[in-house]
Amino acid sequence: MTIAPFLLAALPIVSTLIGGLAVYRWKKDLHPWLSLSGGILLGVAFLDLLPESIEIGVESGLSVQWIAAATLLAIFVFHVLDKVLSFHHHEQVLEQEPHHHHPHGIKAVIRASGMILHSIFNGIAIGGGFAIDARLGILVTIAVIMHAFSDGMSVVTILKDGLGHKHRAILPFLCIGSLAPFLGALIGLSLAPQQKIIAILFAIFAGFFIFLALSDILPQAYRGKMSTRKGLFLTALGILAVMFILSLTHA
Repeated sequence: MTIAPFLLAALPIVSTLIGGLAVYRWKKDLHPWLSLSGGILLGVAFLDLLPESIEIGVESGLSVQWIAAATLLAIFVFHVLDKVLSFHHHEQVLEQEPHHHHPHGIKAVIRASGMILHSIFNGIAIGGGFAIDARLGILVTIAVIMHAFSDGMSVVTILKDGLGHKHRAILPFLCIGSLAPFLGALIGLSLAPQQKIIAILFAIFAGFFIFLALSDILPQAYRGKMSTRKGLFLTALGILAVMFILSLTHA
């Protein structure tokens, strides 16, 4: 094993930090970022994670129905957890500084943690790619680097929304999130997880992203002072950005 996979797997660290810090330094209304992040999450779920999950799953013997079932089950489970734990607090206003013990803050921490866990599995895909073939590993790494920028944006947006603009936990979370793909790559290189497992995990995170975007991020975005037209434009822009990135990585 050469050092090249380890060096390439470290690049998403920089990409995640740049995306997260861009949002962290934003001092104005978060609603535009929420609209953009919602579009990005939907784009990644429907245009990247689900197609990738289906492709990998079919190649390893899984049916499309199993992939769809895993996605639906993930949406249902996250919905049940959201209701059981009473996370929703629709009266929350983004410009306020919520107390860090507020349920809305707990929800933000858990959802940001889910984003970080997704980043770990992105890294596992990098390591697994290199374990199978160097060219595949490079292609997966390029895709993860592209996505890591938006992942950093989404993590900080969720935390600023739930914890407040200057909460001391935001930057540590961002640092952990930036290291997550590298940690996952080390796991993938050492374990080379089965293709079926990777396919199911991608389907699960597609469900998580769909739930997160439609149940919380986009509803929050459209309750602000921002016009509906602008919000829709930013959401569409997020989806188009994912399409553009995927066109580069699959060229």
